[in-house]
Amino acid sequence: MRLYFLRHGIAEDLTSSDFARELTPRGRRRVKKSAAVMQALGLQPKRIYSSPRLRSRQTAELVAQALGMDVDLAESVNFGFDLADARRLCANCEPDAEIMFVGHNPDMSWVVNELTGVNVAMKKGGLARVDAPIAEADAGELVWLIAPKVFDALAENGQSKIPPAPTQKLPTTQAALHELIRQRWSPVGFDRERPIKRSALMSILEAARWAASSSNLQPWRFIVARRQDKGEFAKLLSVLREGNIAWAQHATVLMVACSRKFRKEDIPNRHAGHDLGLAVGQMVLQALSQGIYVHQMGGFFPDKAREVYAIPDDFEPYTCLAFGYRGTELGHLAEAQQARDAAARERQPLAEMVFSGGWAQVADFLD
Repeated sequence: MRLYFLRHGIAEDLTSSDFARELTPRGRRRVKKSAAVMQALGLQPKRIYSSPRLRSRQTAELVAQALGMDVDLAESVNFGFDLADARRLCANCEPDAEIMFVGHNPDMSWVVNELTGVNVAMKKGGLARVDAPIAEADAGELVWLIAPKVFDALAENGQSKIPPAPTQKLPTTQAALHELIRQRWSPVGFDRERPIKRSALMSILEAARWAASSSNLQPWRFIVARRQDKGEFAKLLSVLREGNIAWAQHATVLMVACSRKFRKEDIPNRHAGHDLGLAVGQMVLQALSQGIYVHQMGGFFPDKAREVYAIPDDFEPYTCLAFGYRGTELGHLAEAQQARDAAARERQPLAEMVFSGGWAQVADFLD
């Protein structure tokens, strides 16, 4: 089944009634442009279900007019819309039917996530296409997600071809996992044109700041270089090994992660690496919650990093990190790197790493 999830266009600010909020003139113009692109793309939904709230209804009507369709108002697409509601509305549809839902966030983003396992944040006027057997969670494919700005560009250029969404690499797991953990992996194919906003970077660093640490020593330190600071970015690239420079040069943010080796004076902190790992782990998940992927690297020159950045002797540069949004146009990467990005994710089974009673004695609860 081909499912479309459309968030309503830009609406007026809340006054006396949220239900009666209309699209603004700008919102109407953008939805009309988007509807023209949808028509050019050949969208042919069998039904368009809309939340009855005015801003969603107006959005759905503009799209329906362009596609020669009618709109079905459905209370279930109102606030609280979920996968169960979508299933009920699609219950009598053919397996190859196309259905569109027009509603609100966070509901639209959450249903896409339930169907595909992909964390998305739909903007006002944004549209996602998911190909899925509606009865199964996590069985769908996010074919594309079109932001309003992309709709604008397509309308202005007269194009009707959508760039594909990045391929999904969800693992088969032995137990249920949080969605962010399922989605986490280390790509080498980053979107070179999409910057990471300062607010997003600040939230990632703040996540590290609030990590747990032995005796609350907080031994971690991070050296950060952003792509827009060309000199600093080149400086950090210079401490990476050649094999990592080939792809990391296309990331948006680079970091060197360090940790203080001593608790105080000459008393070693044998937990320094563990604590740094916790902080980096929290950064990785905070980044992924915003659609930003992280690739951690051991392939760099610690001594060169120490020299280039004048890192004190009591701190150890442990690893480097590359941050960015995933890209789909990977022609700038070597074939081996493209193959690496497409390769399936693999892990050792729990039986090889979880013991009970003695070393290498497989825990009986794993059976």
